[in-house]
Amino acid sequence: MNKMILILAVVLFSLSLASSGYTHQSDHYFNIVDEAGNIVYITAWEMQVGDECLTADNKRYQVTGISGNTAQAKFVGEINLSQYLDENQKSSFWWAALTPSVAEAQSSGKVAVYHTHSDESYVPTEGEESIFGNGGIYKVGDAFSKALRAKGLKTVHSTAKHDPHDSMAYERSRRTALNLIKKEQPEAIFDVHRDAVPPEVYKGAVSGQEVSKVQLVVGKYGPTGKQIEDYALQIKAASDKQHPGLVKGIFFAKGGDYNQDLHPRSMLIEAGSHTNSRQSAEKGVTLFADVIPAVLGKTGANPANQAGAAGIGTAAAGASGATKSIGWIIGLLIVGGAAFLLISTGSIKEAKAKLKQFATTEFTNFFAPRQSRRKKSGDDREDKK
Repeated sequence: MNKMILILAVVLFSLSLASSGYTHQSDHYFNIVDEAGNIVYITAWEMQVGDECLTADNKRYQVTGISGNTAQAKFVGEINLSQYLDENQKSSFWWAALTPSVAEAQSSGKVAVYHTHSDESYVPTEGEESIFGNGGIYKVGDAFSKALRAKGLKTVHSTAKHDPHDSMAYERSRRTALNLIKKEQPEAIFDVHRDAVPPEVYKGAVSGQEVSKVQLVVGKYGPTGKQIEDYALQIKAASDKQHPGLVKGIFFAKGGDYNQDLHPRSMLIEAGSHTNSRQSAEKGVTLFADVIPAVLGKTGANPANQAGAAGIGTAAAGASGATKSIGWIIGLLIVGGAAFLLISTGSIKEAKAKLKQFATTEFTNFFAPRQSRRKKSGDDREDKK
């Protein structure tokens, strides 16, 4: 009897754990407040002490205490995202010279999309916040994939189902993510969700359109947490530049990894909330797709690109990364050789004389023996006749 009670208690405890974590109920979301009691962030992610968030204006807070649906947080600092913009790195001469362009040239230009929570839906459009195995989130994923393809990227959109909606859904979707990574070898993989907060949290005008904004979620648990964090900051930096206000913030979850340990460019995104229309979420992810080529170091093959931008897979893309790397190596050797010659001779005139001597004497000495050997071989053949 005691064993049965113990087993029942373990089962109930396991079920309670499975139902915790991310939640859908509109009356169960968290307000993160600063030291003065001002609300700085709102999300339905289950909160823990140590979780962090980055607001739309790039202020970072860390949760220090939780009381009901309110999380107290301390201000950590304001993050300068300009350091995460790709062009700031690549403007350096040495970055351009030493970056392994061959690897970049051989990259796939492919993005994978899937949905851990298959049921997530949008009440204004579908009439329900959850539709088992056939949520409106799939159509948001379709819109995201279509927009990425319009930018010249290849996409793979998995419609695998991972119901029910509980904390074990990430274990089930892990198989999907692994299969996508193994089979498709994407450059980036996105797990697309929607949040569960009041509509005004995500609703806004971005680049002249009324859309539902996007939230990025980073799992800090595990060895890849810092890498994924930097990737998220890079995405937000690019988004802030191209579509200011589109990314409403980043939530850094201390207690999970959300399968982001599987790929260095794995990101969980929230496209609006269940209280927003699905169409507005589709508009939001369409704008978000504009950001991805720049983050992956590519530009899309479409007329909307800025002047001078080359498209993936087009003639305008120019020489491959391998060709550029060889060009840099040859160029550096020539420059280095010229500098050495100038230093060793002491003047440009002496350097020219040395170069002329090398071109005449050294090359003559190099080729003459080969000519003699050829002549001798010819004589041998004549003797044998």
